[in-house]
Amino acid sequence: MHAGLDCDDCHVSSIPDGFENTPHEIDYDATPTCTDCHGGKIEDIESQFELSVHASAGDGEFRCSYCHDPHAPPDLDIDLPVRDYVDFTNSVCTSCHTNDARYRAASGLDAASPSLYDTHAWLPRKSTHARIVLCVCCHTPLDHHGVHEILPKDQAQRRCESCHHGNSPVAAKFLGEPNRTTWITHEVLFNEAYVKGAMRHRLVDAVLLAVAALAIVAALFHGILRWISNRRRAERPFEVEATPVYDGWVRSWHWGNAAIFVVLLVTGMRIHFGGREDPLLSFETAFHTHNLVGAAMVIWFLWFVVMGALTGNAASYWKKSDSWYRGIVRQVRYYLHGVFGGEPHPFHPQEKRRFNPLQQLIYLTVMYLIFPILAVTGVLLLYPEWLPETIAGRNAGWVVATVHYLTGWALTIFFVIHLYLCTLGDRVSYLFLGMIDGLHRIHVAGDNADQQPHDAEPSEAE
Repeated sequence: MHAGLDCDDCHVSSIPDGFENTPHEIDYDATPTCTDCHGGKIEDIESQFELSVHASAGDGEFRCSYCHDPHAPPDLDIDLPVRDYVDFTNSVCTSCHTNDARYRAASGLDAASPSLYDTHAWLPRKSTHARIVLCVCCHTPLDHHGVHEILPKDQAQRRCESCHHGNSPVAAKFLGEPNRTTWITHEVLFNEAYVKGAMRHRLVDAVLLAVAALAIVAALFHGILRWISNRRRAERPFEVEATPVYDGWVRSWHWGNAAIFVVLLVTGMRIHFGGREDPLLSFETAFHTHNLVGAAMVIWFLWFVVMGALTGNAASYWKKSDSWYRGIVRQVRYYLHGVFGGEPHPFHPQEKRRFNPLQQLIYLTVMYLIFPILAVTGVLLLYPEWLPETIAGRNAGWVVATVHYLTGWALTIFFVIHLYLCTLGDRVSYLFLGMIDGLHRIHVAGDNADQQPHDAEPSEAE
């Protein structure tokens, strides 16, 4: 910026030919200040500085050169990538706060500069924040655009929502208000970084929320039609036949997995959608809980895979019969038509074949495809340093977060449908009870013949 100036444009010699001597003899009183050239903007900066914790440092005199090197000021017209810009800008702060000699000179204290690692020990993902967050994002007030009013450390921003929020005040100050005409919040960061809670694709959110709402409405509509059709049919005498089907470890895993998923669903939604000024669940609590329970989910899933292999339970997911495709059609027909006419279930769980063909297709996809993708992307978001800078030309964090988000929604919609289909036993409660005591209950007609379990294939086809 100052490359076109000569030395004597700013420096004045105290004697004729003073620059001929070494060291130069400078008349500091006659030397122009930054204000002489930069005018009113410096006055605004000076008023900010007077409120800054730095104003009382050293001799208390305002000097731009305390922080800015007048011999190598940045060219403000250069458009740097976010991480390079952050690196360059933060170096203004770290030039003192990581240099004991400069810290002593600027502060007037006979002490070493405090360790930045120790003073930021409370901050999650310190290295990640250091790469993409300006020091002044947290260490200046958010109610005006100035960056020279450095706050005392006990007044610095500590609320995660200051950044991780759809209407982030930090983003508004440094990036401008979100562009409401685009689908992506804070689009300026799209190719540079992924900020949880602050960056969303509003169209994708709307579509997924609509699909989830449609699934709930469809389940309610289907349930109402079932209730009406059941009321119109006379109930025949029956006996309850209970057969052991579900092993103890399967039931334990199932309920544990359900609890884990609900916690991940609630905390994940909070992280992604949190827009309340005073949320019921803070971002920090949701973030740490999500990470901890996510790690538990990975361990729980590995236990499921190992036990499935050891006990043969895994075969229930992938071992198909010769009539598997016809079985899928029969099951779909039952859900869409037969259930309303009181037809018997086309398939009943057995000890070695717990799923009907349609369940087998869906559960195989969920447990051995979607679940692993969710787990792997979750781990990568937990350790973003493992990621490359870009994937397919996009910021890697954004790509991985998008896949994680979409698989999370896929499991959420599956969860809604799964809960509803669990009410399709011969009694609404039977399938839920089966996951408690391991027994599959069916109604058998009084003559013990008409409503025996109907299987699409004989047992020897197992």
